[in-house]
Amino acid sequence: MTSVFTPPARSKLRLDQTRDLLQRWRVMEKLTVLSLCLVYLLHSIWAARTVMWFLVVPLMLLSVVPYRRLLPIVTSSVFVMAAAFMLLIIGTTLLGDGMPVKELFRQLRYVAAVLVYIILIAYLVSRDEDFLRLLFLWLAPVAAFSVIRDVGSFSHWSLHAMLGTRLQGTPGLSVYYNPNYIGIMYAMPCVGAVAIMTTRKLQRIQFAMLLVSAGVLMVGITMTGSRGSLLAAFVGVVVALVLRASWRMMLIGACLIVVTLVLALLMPALGAMLQNPASLQATVPLATEMLQRGDSLRVELWTVYLQMVALKPWLGYGLMFDTRVILPSGNEVMHGHNIFLCAAIRGGVVSALTLAGLLIAALVSGWRGFRRTGEVTGLGLLAACLAATSVDQEIIPTDLNYLYILFWLPVAICLGAALATLRVPVQRPATPPADIAVS
Repeated sequence: MTSVFTPPARSKLRLDQTRDLLQRWRVMEKLTVLSLCLVYLLHSIWAARTVMWFLVVPLMLLSVVPYRRLLPIVTSSVFVMAAAFMLLIIGTTLLGDGMPVKELFRQLRYVAAVLVYIILIAYLVSRDEDFLRLLFLWLAPVAAFSVIRDVGSFSHWSLHAMLGTRLQGTPGLSVYYNPNYIGIMYAMPCVGAVAIMTTRKLQRIQFAMLLVSAGVLMVGITMTGSRGSLLAAFVGVVVALVLRASWRMMLIGACLIVVTLVLALLMPALGAMLQNPASLQATVPLATEMLQRGDSLRVELWTVYLQMVALKPWLGYGLMFDTRVILPSGNEVMHGHNIFLCAAIRGGVVSALTLAGLLIAALVSGWRGFRRTGEVTGLGLLAACLAATSVDQEIIPTDLNYLYILFWLPVAICLGAALATLRVPVQRPATPPADIAVS
């Protein structure tokens, strides 16, 4: 009995070689990092979306064969709850006031984009224990560069403007202009940088780069005057430091907090002194100004939006509803400034409960990943996300934008950490190996 050996087809062999080459060079990981960095670097979001959807996703489809390797991700509670939350909002909209067919297809495309993003990040985190280090070794310095760029373009390098005015974005140079938005964009890579310094083997130059980046980002957050962003940064940094405590990192965290407090107390006074020393006594420290803002109408607007939820508790008002309201005080607000309240407005109480289930599933996954591998990045980022979104933001299906960094990135990292099997190294080596991120 003879057997005939049939060589594989040349096209299949070439495909396998291409796949091996892409994995060896970590092309998918690098392009993912590039896409997120472009959100900070360019004034248009379209370059980041082009890289993500037309380069990274096709490479993922090529690299993950056989696709059953993605089965643990798509069957996880995090992924199922994320899909259920977004589809519930669309479903309740259709059952309520409805939406045009064109808008329906657009919303379904956004849902697919979010789910693909979750799969991508979770797959990279679970497969490559070095991906998060690579991500924040680039994202944190790029975000710190954007802080310097925004400060210079907004203040025209005037010390008085830097120290006396809340930092905003510059049209034509940055994607986002609102201080609250750019503040949270600074906070997430700041938390990620501290988490990586806490858990990863780093060269001295890498450690110094992340430390400087975290300091610059904390200064940028303070200059925005955004209390939600400051709260998010503090909570995320504290969670990362507490979970993997060391005296060195505790000292670094304390220094970051002290620098922030000093800036909050002295910035307006220094700015006024530079303009007119005689007006120094009339200045109000930034910390005092933050306290004087009180609750920023939160109690009033939450009361109004809760009354709206009570009127339509099951179906909500849908994605097509304009959530802007005029408060009894005469102030206009854009939305409910709380992700659960906004979810109830859009899709009813069930949608809000589904969103809560998603975050609980992400928290459990992040904790499971921490217990198994020592990974704290996901939990730190998720804590920062919860702190920020409890007083601002609205989570709905969107294309790639800041919500992917604020909300979906922590969720996906927690999911990936739960599926990872390798333990995160803590001690820094005596002789650091060559690193691809600084080559």
